[in-house]
Amino acid sequence: MPATIPLIVEREGSILTLRLNNVAKKNALNSEMMGAMIASIQESQKFSELRAIVIRGEGSVFCSGADLNEWEPSQLQQLLKEVVDCSLPTIALVHGSCLGGGMGLICACDFILAHNDTKFGFPEVRIGMIPAVIFPYISRKLDLGKMRELFLTGKRFGVDMAENWGMLYGKYNEEQSVLDELILSLKKGGPEAQMHIKKLFNSNILSKSSQDLETLINLIKEGKEGQEGVSSFLQKRKPNWDR
Repeated sequence: MPATIPLIVEREGSILTLRLNNVAKKNALNSEMMGAMIASIQESQKFSELRAIVIRGEGSVFCSGADLNEWEPSQLQQLLKEVVDCSLPTIALVHGSCLGGGMGLICACDFILAHNDTKFGFPEVRIGMIPAVIFPYISRKLDLGKMRELFLTGKRFGVDMAENWGMLYGKYNEEQSVLDELILSLKKGGPEAQMHIKKLFNSNILSKSSQDLETLINLIKEGKEGQEGVSSFLQKRKPNWDR
């Protein structure tokens, strides 16, 4: 019997989808899967026509965490950094459950869409472990007070709480409609502008000097995309990237 492919990579038009495919272990993150994800994200940067990456899971759950028998903290760290640093908008489409390292993965993404029945949690403390590698990525979506509570207790929570805490972009019953709506919204934005916006956040926007920001906006303003955006607005037409 052939070995299971750990990651299913699909491209439909301008959207790249990465499907976690370690179904026998509830999509636990192992070395092979993480390596394939890192390579796929790096490769995606070569294609200017791509507009977003969707990360989702096969089977009944999105991700049960890191595979305790086959994972390296350094590799998980590299994966999460690749997701954050990716120039394309990233969307986590979550269902079933998402735990531990899977929480790090979705919080590294720009947007999280979750099925109404999804359960989230940080169970590390209940097996004498700590969520150290994922800590800075969780802080992108949750405040420190809530992280303290969830990390110390290991309790699980549902989509309503996740939404109330500001972790989710949205929840869904019918995934395609909410996903399509988000992708349509993203396509209306200039891809270079989106890339620079992501860089601003990743470099800590509060540490930027006013001169740095002025230089950046002048660069954007004088570039081809900025010129096209202003022209399309004045001419009351769609910009050339909104197709």
